[in-house]
Amino acid sequence: MKFATGIQIVIMVVVIAAGCYAFDYVKNPQLWHHEEVIPVSGEKGPHLTLWINHLCCSSCLDEVRQALVPAPGIDASNATGPKQLLTHDQADKSTASLPDYGNALQVPITDLEKLDLVGIDKALRDKGLVAARMELEGIEHFRLEAKVAHLCCGMCERGAQERIAFLKSRGQGGQLKWLDSVTVDRDGKTITAHARFLQPGKSVDVADFLGALNDVGFAPLSVRVLVHEPTKMSSTPSTAENLPLR
Repeated sequence: MKFATGIQIVIMVVVIAAGCYAFDYVKNPQLWHHEEVIPVSGEKGPHLTLWINHLCCSSCLDEVRQALVPAPGIDASNATGPKQLLTHDQADKSTASLPDYGNALQVPITDLEKLDLVGIDKALRDKGLVAARMELEGIEHFRLEAKVAHLCCGMCERGAQERIAFLKSRGQGGQLKWLDSVTVDRDGKTITAHARFLQPGKSVDVADFLGALNDVGFAPLSVRVLVHEPTKMSSTPSTAENLPLR
């Protein structure tokens, strides 16, 4: 029987350790970049891409822009739609197939502190439009804080966390794959989704979070993007832990 020499063992340990560090760096980049605050990926800066399954002509685009004008934190006037979009008259005569009815527009974010994703969703719905996806891009490390009116007991608290974890585990087609963990604060009436580190050029569909809250049974009053880490603990901390959703 032949045993490895001391040098061979050291080399094996170094190789295995390097492999583990490399794997962790790729899979958990947020742990290696935790000191960065509000870095921006790409030249466009923070922006929302709104995918609307009914955006077939220039009149639809005009109504979307008008709907978004009152929403704070974004620049609706500079929202850019598809380059090839039918005019109202062309759409009247068009016999386009189903995929041609849906399109997307990019909306620059001007003030993250004022941005309210529930407000944007409501503004569109008030005009009879719905964003099937609301893809947030240009912020590497952030969390989404939902303010809710109802969070009365420990069962509400645990139920919110466990049900969102369940939705993530059964998600098909990538739903909630961006979600790292959830924190529920009963006293503050907030449900916070901690996003995984967002690589440049990648986006997070925040409509996933809105849909998950509705599925769980909570109607959010607002959903805001937070980029700074909490500076202090609450004097009456929540009993629910911040648990990773693997």
